[in-house]
Amino acid sequence: MEDQNQNKKVDERISEEMRFKYIGFDVYPNKAKEFWRSKEEKRKYLEEAKQKSSESAVAERDHSLVRAVVFSKVDRMVLTITSFLLTVSLFVPWFSIRGEAFHSQVIGLGFFLKLGALFGYAPLSGPLFSVFVVLVSLTILFSFVAGLMSLLAIYKKHSDVESYLTNLKKKLQLNWIPLVLWVAVIIISTIGMPTPFADALNVGGFGDSFNVANFFALASFGVWLSLPCVIINCVKISDL
Repeated sequence: MEDQNQNKKVDERISEEMRFKYIGFDVYPNKAKEFWRSKEEKRKYLEEAKQKSSESAVAERDHSLVRAVVFSKVDRMVLTITSFLLTVSLFVPWFSIRGEAFHSQVIGLGFFLKLGALFGYAPLSGPLFSVFVVLVSLTILFSFVAGLMSLLAIYKKHSDVESYLTNLKKKLQLNWIPLVLWVAVIIISTIGMPTPFADALNVGGFGDSFNVANFFALASFGVWLSLPCVIINCVKISDL
């Protein structure tokens, strides 16, 4: 009973209007005053805040892992060597053909000059031989193109690292073309094809059929430059 009487007395002392004022209502019944003294003060503050925010973001990027060097001098040197070798592969022997009384070196560029003669033997060997000749031609060509484009991209100047690496990666992806062509050449060589003209031309190294062992037996510098170099360049793409 005493507690009830005490609460009743408190309620009587504190009116509803006073209670709302006490807990925060109606403290500022009118519109709040403008925080900024002037528009100029507001503008100046916002500009300073924007500048500090920008400086903080730049500092964070500069010291983050995203800005870490992902293309080292070693990578640059390796890609320079492989791309240069791919470029010069067009002018070195790709095949070494030996006969009973001759030894002929066929350079990459010279292979295109022999396409007419090679396609002349196609009726004797079947369509697979023609496909093989075309694939080898494209492999020689795109090895040169991929090497040259990669080499130019390595030493092309850019305003920032990101654009440089983006362009380099884009050009290095051209190396996938000769790599895929190499896979196709090896697959067709593994399948094999008849070469009845080999004996008539006194070409050594294979008899009436041509297979992958014969192909690598005839391979010269160009083959051993192109195949490993395009593999290395393709592997390096994943590092960028």
